[in-house]
Amino acid sequence: MPSPVLRARSWSLLGLSLAAGCTTLVPPAMDLVRFVPLDVNRRVIQEPSVRYLVREDGHEYCARITGHKITPSSRPMACAFWNVKRAECTIVTPPVTQYNYLGHELRHCFEGAFHD
Repeated sequence: MPSPVLRARSWSLLGLSLAAGCTTLVPPAMDLVRFVPLDVNRRVIQEPSVRYLVREDGHEYCARITGHKITPSSRPMACAFWNVKRAECTIVTPPVTQYNYLGHELRHCFEGAFHD
């Protein structure tokens, strides 16, 4: 069965093809507050196609595409990469993940690299 494809409105995304990886075992403080989307006129992609990709090697895959290294104390728990020209965003996780990681990466689809 193909990966589920989600349609979502986008907020500000940067560059033609960028990636954000979130390397932590504890949710960042920014994930503990309510998300307020950017105004439509501040978005780079108005309506991106959002794809969710589950990979057995999710941690390693995200480390490769984002450049965030795997260490004994941290590893990329999920990542998102986007292409402004094609209006696409892909969220990548390992098979077992948490809701907060999905939400965090979806926020990257809306806002780009907001914490880098």
